Amino acid sequence: MSDIPKMNRHQAVTLWNTLSSAQKAQFNEMLNKMQKGELMIEHVNVDENEKIQNISLKKKDAPSKSDKPFYKHFNR
Repeated sequence: MSDIPKMNRHQAVTLWNTLSSAQKAQFNEMLNKMQKGELMIEHVNVDENEKIQNISLKKKDAPSKSDKPFYKHFNR
């Protein structure tokens, strides 16, 4: 298994400077929730070079989909 690719400090500062103030506020809010354990990663989209394009997050306490449609496949 290879190491997880990381941004160097210069790349991180460059990215941060390209964000709007609304995007910076949204990022800080998301980071705070991730650190508190309120969010979890739902899906990661990667390109053909296996570089992350975006990450879908969802609340940990969000209700899940009903499993009732699958009951018909099993004998009760």
